[in-house]
Amino acid sequence: MSERGSMLPYLGALFFVGFVVVGLALDTALLAATYQEAAFAADAGAEAGAARLEADSAYDGGLQLDRSAAIDAAVSAASSARARTGRTASASTDGISVCVVVTDRYVPRILGAIGIGAEGISVRACATPGKG
Repeated sequence: MSERGSMLPYLGALFFVGFVVVGLALDTALLAATYQEAAFAADAGAEAGAARLEADSAYDGGLQLDRSAAIDAAVSAASSARARTGRTASASTDGISVCVVVTDRYVPRILGAIGIGAEGISVRACATPGKG
């Protein structure tokens, strides 16, 4: 009985497992980088929104947000901070703080070849005037 080629199935399985492990490591690192970028954009938007104060609020002892200007500034800053296609930003304020939610989508580069689908990322950041 000839044993020629008996290692071929094992070698094929080893290559497949190696491909999956390398793909998992690479895609996990890229997913973390996408999350960090979204978090940076949310922080930038929240800080920009918290900087929009009513004109006379600093003189009467309390800092008051200009609500519409704060929301506009927050969305604009979050959208333009390291801009990325497909990223969306929304903002809200309660008059005391500004909160920004940035959503992004990560499509796996390597593991997409074996059927792993896109992953949604959502990051929320809030800032208060005078505190950050």
